[in-house]
This record gives sequence, C-alpha cells and structure tokens, in this order.
Amino acid sequence: MKSFNKKKGFTLIEVIIYAALVSLMAEFSIFSMNQIINNNNFLRAKIEVEEETNFILQKINWALGNAGAINQPGAGATSTILSVNKNNFSQNPIVFDLNGNNVRLSKGGINFSALNNQNVSVNRLIFEHLAASGSAPAAVKTTIAVNSKSLNYSKTIEILYYLRQ
Repeated sequence: MKSFNKKKGFTLIEVIIYAALVSLMAEFSIFSMNQIINNNNFLRAKIEVEEETNFILQKINWALGNAGAINQPGAGATSTILSVNKNNFSQNPIVFDLNGNNVRLSKGGINFSALNNQNVSVNRLIFEHLAASGSAPAAVKTTIAVNSKSLNYSKTIEILYYLRQ
C-alpha cells in the first residue's frame, strides 16, 4: 500500500501574499470612498453658494426692474446699502443691506429679513450708482462675495443692472 503525504493548506509565504493583497484592496477601497465623500461635500457647498448668490442677485434684479428712483447710494457713490423706489409698488422703499454676514431685504422700510441661509456668509456687498450719461441709462453695479461656512469655497460676482427708461 502506498502512502501519500499530501499537505493541505497554504504555506506561510502564500498567506502573507494574500493578506497583503487583501489589505491593499481594502486600503484602496477606503481611500476611494473618502475621495467620493469629500468631493460630494465640496459639490454640495459649491451648489449652495451658487444658489444663494443667484437668489440674492435675482432679488436685486427684481427690485431694480421698473425702479423709478435710486435713493441710496447717491449718483457716483458706493454703499453697502441699496434703497430704491419701484414704480407702481405700494411698499416703497425697497432696501438691501449687509448686516454681519447676511444680506437683508426690507419693503417699506420695516421688517428686515435675511435673504441668505445660515450655511453661507456674505463677506462683501457693494452697490455703486452709475448716473445716466448720454444715451446710457442709470445703472447699479453690484459686487457680492459669498462663502461656504462648512468648506473652503467662495464666489465673487460683479454685475451691472441697467434701469429701464
């Protein structure tokens, strides 16, 4: 009768190689998931800054649409406050200002309410009143800088609104 001495199992070298391969795959998976989560958080912060900036600028555009008079800043001046009177609007003046890190809106000079949410901060809001000149109508140049409070993302926009004549 023949006797075979057959070993079943892995050698120490094979175990070390397989353990190293498994640990490399696990490390790569964890690194990849971390990158996906970080990118997702950054994109959320970016979208929030973009949307909040767009919302504030649309409110300013609404106020300046059909505006009859710019009360503040004066022609040729700059200010952190914009006050306008809209034609055929009962709650004049419409006032925008920067209070701390919030852009506020008031209709009729009462009840200021913040336009941006608590996840972003507005670091700069400057209005420049450009007087009408020749055939060019009066305009308001607006500069706004908005930051995400959670991540390092900010956006600065400078936009020119012409008043309808």
